[in-house]
Amino acid sequence: MIDKTAAVGGFEKTFGKTSDLIITEFTALGRASAFVYIDGIIDKDVFELNIVKPLKNARKRVDDEGIAAFLDERTRPTTPVKREETLDKAIEAVADGDIVLIMQNAPCFFIYSERKYPIRAVAEPPVSNVLRGPREGFVEDMKTNMTLIRRRLRTPKLRFDIKYVGRLSHTSVAIAYIDGVADGKIVAEVKARLSAMDIDGVVEAAYVARYLEEDNFSLFDQVGTSEKPDSVAAKLLEGRVAVVIDGSPVVLTVPFVMFEHLQAAEDYYVKSYRATLLRAIRVLALTVAVLLPAAYVALQEFQYQMFPLKFLVTIMNSVYGIPLTPTIEMLVVLTIFEILSEASVRMPRYIGMAVSIVGALVLGETAVNAGLLSMPTVLIISVSTIGIYCVPDEANSASVLRLVFVAVAGVLGLFGIILASVALMAYLADLRNFGTSYLAPFAPALTDDWKDAVIKGNVMEQTERPYSIPTSNRTRQKR
Repeated sequence: MIDKTAAVGGFEKTFGKTSDLIITEFTALGRASAFVYIDGIIDKDVFELNIVKPLKNARKRVDDEGIAAFLDERTRPTTPVKREETLDKAIEAVADGDIVLIMQNAPCFFIYSERKYPIRAVAEPPVSNVLRGPREGFVEDMKTNMTLIRRRLRTPKLRFDIKYVGRLSHTSVAIAYIDGVADGKIVAEVKARLSAMDIDGVVEAAYVARYLEEDNFSLFDQVGTSEKPDSVAAKLLEGRVAVVIDGSPVVLTVPFVMFEHLQAAEDYYVKSYRATLLRAIRVLALTVAVLLPAAYVALQEFQYQMFPLKFLVTIMNSVYGIPLTPTIEMLVVLTIFEILSEASVRMPRYIGMAVSIVGALVLGETAVNAGLLSMPTVLIISVSTIGIYCVPDEANSASVLRLVFVAVAGVLGLFGIILASVALMAYLADLRNFGTSYLAPFAPALTDDWKDAVIKGNVMEQTERPYSIPTSNRTRQKR
């Protein structure tokens, strides 16, 4: 039986002197009682109407064994009641945002849920913009994000398994998958990795992503991220597993392959020939972004004879009198552009736009006129930077890679670029996560999946789910 005084003391001792812990003592059903909850988390109007009012209106005494049945009868139609036997579980419920009812000599604690968090409205995400297609984006509330996914997959086979991660944050994490489509081994592996997390708190999806990766020191993302429910729904239909984290507007998906970064949600809402053209442009832009600065340095340092004669004359006139070597010059300009990019992101929005534009134009023009930098170098870095943001999900890794390639080109020339490219491809081909190759469907060659790689095939031709992703049901549609 519950001792009300001892239970209240237990709450006060555990939570300490925090000002937002509310303990309201009263008499109900002829016995001493108390409500315990965190102020600001619950909906007080609903709490008063659905829970407090029915208890105030109850005049009769109820024996110890009949308390649970009486509360079920009075409050279940509006607010279902749960039961917890131990004080520790009741304390966890309060910390999680629930209301605990303590009654003298009751057989258990009674838990009510009337949470009301401040939630940002569903809106189009700032990065994954589309000209055509759904404009809804995830928010920081896990329940809202689960509902957005459920709206698109109205099947009883859609599963959400909830776990709590973080010793102090106790963050809710939902593992989403379609039963009968997702591979059971992958679902079990995701659950095992989340259960193995021993961390004090999780405040964003990136914390969880690090534990889902096999190579934590890799430069490349091994876990997919999405801000749009339509993209996550499409990935679940392919057999992937999604991880929804409370407090984050980003949903993680596994397994993940590199070519997902070259795909955009809008590719599936336009004609296939247009989507194919856009993907080819993204591949070209990413390749140019990484290799163009290094190729320019290699040709200028070692293989200048490979420049066309008229172009070589133009470059010679541009670099005449520049005090820096081509390699150092390129690295300096890369550093300046990275500083401008970081400043434009961190500063207030309108100031940041002005800084990026003024910095790029004024500083670049001034440096060229002063003879410190050459115009071709500034032009090449500008083209490279624009190319990186054609594939924004690869911006972090591409920014580092072009620095590495420039350094290698400055030492070994074109031969070094070739060696570095081969080493990079070998590393990517060897990178795996959840049994899936990072370069699939090209390494290994899965020709059936080429219909949705760089070339975007017609949706009617894609009768099977991707072979790159393990699945329990390969059939997608029947002709």
